[in-house]
Amino acid sequence: MKRLAVSLALFGVAIAAAAHAEAAARKIEIQVTADGYKPSTMRAKPGEKLVLVFKRIGSAGCGNTVVVPAANFRADLVEGKPVEVAVTMPKQGKLTFACPMDMYQGEILPP
Repeated sequence: MKRLAVSLALFGVAIAAAAHAEAAARKIEIQVTADGYKPSTMRAKPGEKLVLVFKRIGSAGCGNTVVVPAANFRADLVEGKPVEVAVTMPKQGKLTFACPMDMYQGEILPP
């Protein structure tokens, strides 16, 4: 009986760990410079949870603001201060982000 209880407890821990691993979002760091986004193109699996971390480096011109339409997100970027936005990769298509005037553009594509 004691073995069964220990086995069930370990099984529960394994399930909880697997669920947490699936729920954890992958962070993607994106530098915003006077030349645009670096990287400007990334890949993610459909349905994958992501956290985009935008960090402005120096004077970024139009890149002082970022817009992520899929998350209905818009934020001003302060130099050196990371800004995070949680998104989920769509089942089909791509995710995009840009400056308000679309001069700087970035995308996350399926594999």
